[in-house]
Amino acid sequence: MNIFRNKSFAYIWIGNGLSELAGAFGTFCNSLLIYEMTDSSWALGSMWLLYFLPSLMLQLVIGPYIDRWSRKWVMIFALWSRGLVFLIPLIGFITDTLVPWHIFIVQIIIGLITPVYSPANQAILPSLVSKQQLQTANAYMEGMARLMTFTAPVMAGVVIEYIGIDSTLSFICISLIVSGSLLLCIAEEREERAERKTWATEFLEGISYFFQQRTIVWLGAFLAFVQFGVGVTMVINIPFIKSVLDGNNVMYGYFMAGFPLGYMLGTLLVGKWRFQSRRSMMLGALLIGGLTYINLGMTNSILLAITTEIIAGIVMAFFSIHNITICQQNVPNHLMGKIVSVRSFIIRAMMPLGVLISGVLSEVWGIRPLYIFIGALIASISLLGMTLPYFAFIDKANTDEKLAS
Repeated sequence: MNIFRNKSFAYIWIGNGLSELAGAFGTFCNSLLIYEMTDSSWALGSMWLLYFLPSLMLQLVIGPYIDRWSRKWVMIFALWSRGLVFLIPLIGFITDTLVPWHIFIVQIIIGLITPVYSPANQAILPSLVSKQQLQTANAYMEGMARLMTFTAPVMAGVVIEYIGIDSTLSFICISLIVSGSLLLCIAEEREERAERKTWATEFLEGISYFFQQRTIVWLGAFLAFVQFGVGVTMVINIPFIKSVLDGNNVMYGYFMAGFPLGYMLGTLLVGKWRFQSRRSMMLGALLIGGLTYINLGMTNSILLAITTEIIAGIVMAFFSIHNITICQQNVPNHLMGKIVSVRSFIIRAMMPLGVLISGVLSEVWGIRPLYIFIGALIASISLLGMTLPYFAFIDKANTDEKLAS
């Protein structure tokens, strides 16, 4: 059966794509506005810390509520709220009263919305499609998301450079409201729960269940190191392109589009790639991803930097889609929100650490050594996972570690 005959999946696929496009526009705009107002990588780091810290605090505790509430309505209200909050920088820019703390407020609010939206988004999918279609559904969802985030930096760079940032901010507000409205068409299937447990009981149940599943735990740990690297590059990507490589806003847009373009291409290959060892395939992809960071630390060519990002996107698609699918195929639906929230907390907790370290070390070491450091760290961790006998259990994730439903 063609998965797009499932109308609920089609609506969530389109709605997510539009929200990803608007979100990528928003990230692009906020980063440029802060850097242009302050000319400081430390200010960029502070912007991201203000996003991550409240996000992490909420991420860990929201899981039980994601399993209680309608995941559909959680997503809708989150998208509508994100659309409204971008009115703050839009009005500030139009009235010429925009100051850095306006962007900081937006980041804090989005940081509080994201840990509600993201787990609900991942948790609702198994209730919309069959277990056999989950990998295909994830590939399409991730492919659309990366297509939008690939398109966004190029479009935003051109729009900001030649039309203006006010048009970009207006597009963000409208797109997020529309994407939330599309999710109204989802036919959500919810399980009736005869027993209502306390938050503490459900929270501890999720924590206990998560740490019993070593495949999910360790794959999340490997991804956490990648997210550390992402946190670092959030601070140094703009100065890398605009200062180290002497590029402009358009070149920065092309560079930021490289990874999602590669990721989108990777989603097209995931279902076609046959592998004997899941461990070698997934951790080999991370190893290549680490090497791409090292290459960025050495290149003097914007074209080569963009190509490197495309390669990084391709290999990360293989790791991420299999990682998500393993979790969704095996975790019972009534625990999905809690498990996804705990997993996301562990993964995302490394990002503000990366942001903090980057904000400090970029001023001391410089940009290039930071890229090389990140790459060496990820490559080393990946090699350990591929070679140590302990991690052989990753190849048996679908046989020895089926979770009881």
